[in-house]
Amino acid sequence: MKESLKSILKKLTPWSGDEDFLSKLNSENENGKFELLFEDKVVGTLEFNMNKWFFEYSEEYKKDQFVLPLINFPDIEKKYKFDELMPFFAARIPNLNQPYHKSKLKKLDGNKTNLVSLLKIFGEKSINNPYELKHL
Repeated sequence: MKESLKSILKKLTPWSGDEDFLSKLNSENENGKFELLFEDKVVGTLEFNMNKWFFEYSEEYKKDQFVLPLINFPDIEKKYKFDELMPFFAARIPNLNQPYHKSKLKKLDGNKTNLVSLLKIFGEKSINNPYELKHL
């Protein structure tokens, strides 16, 4: 399963094309926590801690399912744990070879091998879905 996630990550994020780069992604991450929002309501929390990613739905969402559960996370009572950033979140990070994104990363002192840093800088809004990802 780990290899299939890497291949999905490569397809969704062309900036992550080589194995050396991929091997650095989790090893260089700082701990971080984000809220996933839909129309200003908290759907759940994404967290990177101790070299693992976690996602769980908020109590607000569990009480009033104001939007369908995410396809990758169908069980709203479960705390999901994974080694690689799931494609739903990874797709928020743009191609870093584009000059605009390179300059934004440099201006904000981001680290291109640190997914938490990249999500902080680029992950808040996405053209892929209507959710917002706010760094806490």
